[in-house]
Amino acid sequence: MAKMLDGPVPGGARSVSWPWYHHVLTNELTPDAKNLLTTYSNVPPAELEAHIYSIRDKAWGIFPWPCVGEFWFLSFGLAKHPLYRNMVLPRLKLGQTLLDVGACLGQDLRKCIFDGAPPDKLYASDLFPEYENLAYDLWRDQDRLSPGHFFTDDILADNQIFTSGPLMTQLGPGQVDIITITMFLHLFNYENQLKTATRILRLLSHKPGSIILGSQAGSIDFGEQTLKPPFHRSGDGSRRTVFRHNPESFETLWREAGQVTGVPLKVSAVLQKPTDFLFGADSSFDFSVKKRRYLTRSETRRLYFSIMRT
Repeated sequence: MAKMLDGPVPGGARSVSWPWYHHVLTNELTPDAKNLLTTYSNVPPAELEAHIYSIRDKAWGIFPWPCVGEFWFLSFGLAKHPLYRNMVLPRLKLGQTLLDVGACLGQDLRKCIFDGAPPDKLYASDLFPEYENLAYDLWRDQDRLSPGHFFTDDILADNQIFTSGPLMTQLGPGQVDIITITMFLHLFNYENQLKTATRILRLLSHKPGSIILGSQAGSIDFGEQTLKPPFHRSGDGSRRTVFRHNPESFETLWREAGQVTGVPLKVSAVLQKPTDFLFGADSSFDFSVKKRRYLTRSETRRLYFSIMRT
């Protein structure tokens, strides 16, 4: 069993009765998502919703992540980051390399391609190999993003396994200019976040200015939080926790990872403001407050960040 998931799918987790399994598309199908699917993927508008439901249910069968139930693969998290337009996209157009860790169905890579980034330097990684073909089914773009750009790997595997895995052997240490980790690091407790951070730093280019960026669930009050059912137990039956950061604790995490790996870093992090913001804007922070808190708490906020090698 991969270390990132230390047990089987929890009993009952695939039920479609959980509140995060949305039976009907509402505001998840944003103009950006609709435009990409109809223009880039050439899905006929009359078939669009049926196409999305079919893909979502196949992804739910792979693993019932709440984000899958909520159609988050239609949300382009990287494009919402304030560095996307003025830093990430221009660098990609100049031929820099990008790796999306925890890529799910590769939505951020497709948005980059749609916005003009050459696909040959874009890579994705996730735990489930089934995501690669399902992403091609969703985006219908195997003619533009050739096989070999998706790596099935476990960022938390034992060191010998990780070192001999595809991220380290096929992509290689110190080879990636831009690494995006959107809605990923918050899946783990502090110990595993630190382990993940050090391994991501091993993949980051040695060139100053190389950058890690993304967003995740954060909190006004930092610390370990116990998950709610059905994801509240580890494989050994112990209570599962995840660490929620505020900006200060997030900076501490990456300073510690930088010290472990010997990588000099500049870390920036900010919590969303507790006010509503128009969902889907890709030129600034998404400061929207999540109104349906199934797995989160009232103090939960979105945390946006960048970690730059100096």
